[in-house]
Amino acid sequence: MSVTKSTMRLSLNQAANLIRHVGSSNTIILRGRPGIGKSSILSMLAKDLPDYQMCYIDVANLDLGDLGMPVIDKEAMITNYAPNARFGIGRGQTRPVCLMLDELGKASRPVLNMLLPTILEHRIGDVPLPTGSIVFATTNLDTDGVGDSIPGHAYNRMTEVEVDVMCDDWLIWAADNDIAPEIMAFAKQNPEVFQCYTTLGKNEKNPYIFNPLNGNTRAFCSLRSMAKASNIVKQRNVLGDATLPALAGTIGEPAARLLDALVHLADQLPLFENIVRDPHKTKVPDTDSVGALFILSFMLAGRVNADSMDAVMTYTARWKSFEANALFISTLASNKSKVGMACRNRKFTEAAAKLGKYF
Repeated sequence: MSVTKSTMRLSLNQAANLIRHVGSSNTIILRGRPGIGKSSILSMLAKDLPDYQMCYIDVANLDLGDLGMPVIDKEAMITNYAPNARFGIGRGQTRPVCLMLDELGKASRPVLNMLLPTILEHRIGDVPLPTGSIVFATTNLDTDGVGDSIPGHAYNRMTEVEVDVMCDDWLIWAADNDIAPEIMAFAKQNPEVFQCYTTLGKNEKNPYIFNPLNGNTRAFCSLRSMAKASNIVKQRNVLGDATLPALAGTIGEPAARLLDALVHLADQLPLFENIVRDPHKTKVPDTDSVGALFILSFMLAGRVNADSMDAVMTYTARWKSFEANALFISTLASNKSKVGMACRNRKFTEAAAKLGKYF
């Protein structure tokens, strides 16, 4: 199944870049289906905005009193408004805040009304956010059926963008976040698990994804659930027969059965220690077994270090699959914590150069 990204949707990286550059003037609201990674945007911004104080607001759980309280000035006989500390502002503070209003569409109407000045004017009550502060929000798609509702006049205060994640984007994140190689290979071989139900054609079916239109709203593949499945796969030796039911309850039975086949395949692959010890003689999987080489590509990219780099490069040079070699090189090159180490290795740079325009 071919899955392409709509030009009217942004990746998470594109959305973070948009927020970084216009979030101090425009409140960006990110719309996307459950588990797509909207809430991870704040941690992405934290790495790029070290001078900002990051503030996460779970709007769905707010009551009016959680936003702030009146403070009585007995001498002047007036009341002032004191915002809650969760908004990261206080008397004399000048450090800008990056304020995430998560699940804005699930806010009660009184809470939403109180947040409208924050969204449009960057103030909470009569207290302005520090100069340069950023405000952005998240919500689900209207058709998701999870209770999100924002009136038109509120939307008109924001810049609305829909976010989506495709396989290659997720694999870059997965390589940096210790996701099991079996999960990464599963995603690489089955990119349809990233498809949004709203893009399905008439009579087209996708049993792996969240789809409120056919009732598949419990266990399904998403960025969030595949990361949870990774934790299960890593513990399969102690979970035994409980592994498959646990995976089915995390990503759904159709996806779990596909993944289970890859897991059994992975258990038959050469150990990393054997590859490093004897890269010239350790068995190379049959080139017809694409899944096996994908798993090895992700496993080796995740475990290799400066000491084992030469041996791993010697082993991968024996692969006859161009795609598997390209996958290993590109995965390692996209890993921020390892790319520097890799580029200091001559065998790696020579292999990358041979890939030419494909790298």
